[in-house]
Amino acid sequence: MDLAILSKYGGQVAAMMNATTSSDVQQALDQLVEDGQWDLLSRLLPTASELAARRIVDRLVAGGQFEVLAWTTCLRRQPRHPGLEADFGRPARPMLRDFEAEEDIEGIPEHIMADAQEISAHAAQRREVSMRKAAQIDHDPIRDLIIKQLAARLPESGPGEALLTIAKACPFAHTQREAAMKLANHEQWIKQLAATGRTADLIAISSSARLDAVTKNLARVMGKQFSELQQSGDQAALNFIGQHHPDGEVKGAARDALA
Repeated sequence: MDLAILSKYGGQVAAMMNATTSSDVQQALDQLVEDGQWDLLSRLLPTASELAARRIVDRLVAGGQFEVLAWTTCLRRQPRHPGLEADFGRPARPMLRDFEAEEDIEGIPEHIMADAQEISAHAAQRREVSMRKAAQIDHDPIRDLIIKQLAARLPESGPGEALLTIAKACPFAHTQREAAMKLANHEQWIKQLAATGRTADLIAISSSARLDAVTKNLARVMGKQFSELQQSGDQAALNFIGQHHPDGEVKGAARDALA
């Protein structure tokens, strides 16, 4: 991007990032959209405030900027709440303090102290695992909004390809799975992928959805193209059918084709 553009729209960028008032955000957004500054908006969206980000998403969807939305969904991270990771790396505090031992008086028995310290260590470990899981899931309302907006426009090609990219590339497990499920539950889109031989994309959807019912359904859909897959030598698709198709005969035929 030309730095002159950033300089020209510095006021609008500040309004979008700081989100002082709704009217300020709307006025800045109107100016950027009117001037066709889609590239600048795409760079603002991953880090914009939630108020501004929601407005940007609506405008990008209306403007058909689906590739930008896919990029943002893969890159935007929900800001951490203060203190979420404050205890990472810190040693667990002892549960019991042996005041009597400090005064050279017979204190807490060693076996009780050892048990207490072990409980303390396990509690700290569970707390850290829980926080790391929360960080990995990393729910973000803007990513959820983008998934919802894109899914509402299926089976249009642009939104579908954007969702497919998110399902394959998003580093956030929850968002990746949501995108995959939106695609898997749209029968027309799935049939389009199968009819055009995009079996690798179907397999990727299955992997991201992480649901047995979805996997079996996609294997069933691919099974309808069995002859074409056999002729083209699509081993990955045949292997997928051979492992997951709900019909034993079709499953056996796929395995035989691979032999």
